[in-house]
Amino acid sequence: MIALYLSLVENEKDKGKFEEIYIRYKSLMLGRAYEILRDRELSEDAVHNAFIRILKNLEKLDETDSNRTKGFVMIVLENVAKTMYVKNRRQNIIELNENISEDTNVEIDTEKKLTAEFIAQKIAQLPDTYREVITLKYLHGLNDKEIASVLNISQTSARKRLQRSREKLKKLVGGEFYG
Repeated sequence: MIALYLSLVENEKDKGKFEEIYIRYKSLMLGRAYEILRDRELSEDAVHNAFIRILKNLEKLDETDSNRTKGFVMIVLENVAKTMYVKNRRQNIIELNENISEDTNVEIDTEKKLTAEFIAQKIAQLPDTYREVITLKYLHGLNDKEIASVLNISQTSARKRLQRSREKLKKLVGGEFYG
């Protein structure tokens, strides 16, 4: 598959850069896509589409082994996977299993999944700049300095953007959001 991608790259320097990105992040991307989509084939499609987008923005990446590049690659992948998830979810009719156990653990697990799904949907509704900073902070565990580096903004801007992201998410969720 890498040969297909490399055929789309014009110069040797960019081919080398893309090949390094592909080798370094493909497994990580597949794992994250699977966490979102829960389907192996859809995950592979999401990674493929993400690599196509990365190719289109290859000039924005300098070093292949940096938090900035990793953050960029993962944000692109997550946006693609979440879009696919929403699209796939709309297409499928979910059947309710009437034989759900009355076990409270099942109820608690279901409630946690629904809450996490609800918040993920609300995060997906945020504008890109806010969604990216929330994703970098809470999903990837980056600090303000690392977020600033990935997004190529000042640390103060990263903090302010994170604050605004929380406020917007709080309004979307309709309650308190603690981060």
